[in-house]
Amino acid sequence: MTTLDEALRIIRDHAIVGSETVSTEVRRAAGLVLAEDVASDMDMPAFDRAMMDGFAYRHRDVATHETMHIVATVAAGEEFTGDLAPGECVRIMTGAPVPSDADTVIPVEETREEGDRVRFEAPPPEGHHISPRGEDLVTGAVVLREGQLLGSAEVGVLAAVGRRSVRVYGPPRVAYLSTGDELLEPGEPLRPGMIRSSNSSAVHAQILALRALPHDLGIARDVEDDLREKIGRGLEHDMLLLSGGVSRGRYDLVPDVLEKLGVQLLFHRLLVKPGHPTLFGVRDRALVYGLPGNPIAALFAFELYAAPAIRAFMRHPRPSTTRYLGELTESITKRPGKETLVPCFTEWRDAGFLVRPIRTHGSADIFGMTGANAIAILPADVGHFEAGRPVPFCRLGESEGGFSRKETR
Repeated sequence: MTTLDEALRIIRDHAIVGSETVSTEVRRAAGLVLAEDVASDMDMPAFDRAMMDGFAYRHRDVATHETMHIVATVAAGEEFTGDLAPGECVRIMTGAPVPSDADTVIPVEETREEGDRVRFEAPPPEGHHISPRGEDLVTGAVVLREGQLLGSAEVGVLAAVGRRSVRVYGPPRVAYLSTGDELLEPGEPLRPGMIRSSNSSAVHAQILALRALPHDLGIARDVEDDLREKIGRGLEHDMLLLSGGVSRGRYDLVPDVLEKLGVQLLFHRLLVKPGHPTLFGVRDRALVYGLPGNPIAALFAFELYAAPAIRAFMRHPRPSTTRYLGELTESITKRPGKETLVPCFTEWRDAGFLVRPIRTHGSADIFGMTGANAIAILPADVGHFEAGRPVPFCRLGESEGGFSRKETR
């Protein structure tokens, strides 16, 4: 059987880096990776800009004038095009262009207005409170480099340099399929012995959260012909995720069907609980995952094994999931021999993380997962963990770490 770290190494060695680039609207680019260098189309700021609400004036006039004559008010988005005579100033708002012959701005709180004149009580040094043209960057300067993961700040930068669309690395097409004669689609009336398929909805949400492109293949019954047809269609995608049918029961037909369809199985059973019957294989460019049927196990398997490969495909600069250390808030006892994954809630307190285990009734208890934000990873060779002991954990949905990538095959 394969350990957790061995499984991650195998997946890392077979992960694909996508080569396709696509154009997307800037407002839809967050979470994707930039596929081009982006340069500014203008100086920033594009003019000498007031940094404070106050008055713009020529600094040399202070020596010869006790008060200044206010000749205009300039708001952000407006412009004063006249000339300032000696002893004249303009009232100016933050962000407004400074008149061409003014060289200093005094904050309004350091002045006292007297009708249409103003007295400067504490004149600042020449040039103060003005952001000069091109201070942030000049026309043609590269503001974002290819390979940059785009977040809200980067989207703002793209908008600031006038971009409405941008080229990014295309996300993978991820097909998913639930298997089992007992499954019903959500909304269908329940019948004796049947259960609703929650895994397909959870996996769909996980795929979308990574900005990949989900494709629902529905539910396959435990019949070889149905499995072959749906799996065959799934193998036309960059990745295929199957839920259920991967254990060793009479109706667990997925591994055999995969091999008949030319999938090379690279691991099948893991020394991990929950998620022992997890499968990974490849056919040509397609990565294939057989996730456990129990909802918590399937959710964890996606997070640990599938999510890093999806991020690697999209050229995410930090595809893997970081492991942290945190102190248990209560003791846990488990059977030694397998690494054990425990849903938990983590929070930062004082100088470190606290890890609060969330009790469930087993890996089928999806209701017990509500409120969890992390997975504690308990080592295989230890059976009892006292409260206060540091344990490794990874945060659900986080995408940092040192997952290396393999170029497109």
